[in-house]
Amino acid sequence: MLKNTLTNTKVVTIFLRVPKHELQHRLENRIDRLPREEIILRLNRFDYEESKIANYDYVLKNDDLEKTVEIIKTIIAYEMKK
Repeated sequence: MLKNTLTNTKVVTIFLRVPKHELQHRLENRIDRLPREEIILRLNRFDYEESKIANYDYVLKNDDLEKTVEIIKTIIAYEMKK
């Protein structure tokens, strides 16, 4: 994990969580149109990525972009004060 290799740098990790059906919807409806193979690959990695949640400092439900951005800003401000 990147966090373990940067010994002199503070690294804070954030996992942006979204339900699998929502991820599929987002991937299929992107403006830049991913190839079907790429969508399948990303969906197949979903369970693996979810299994790594315990390795993150923060886990956010990513269902509202503006709200998620505000929470990330709050996390950054908080972590910078530590």
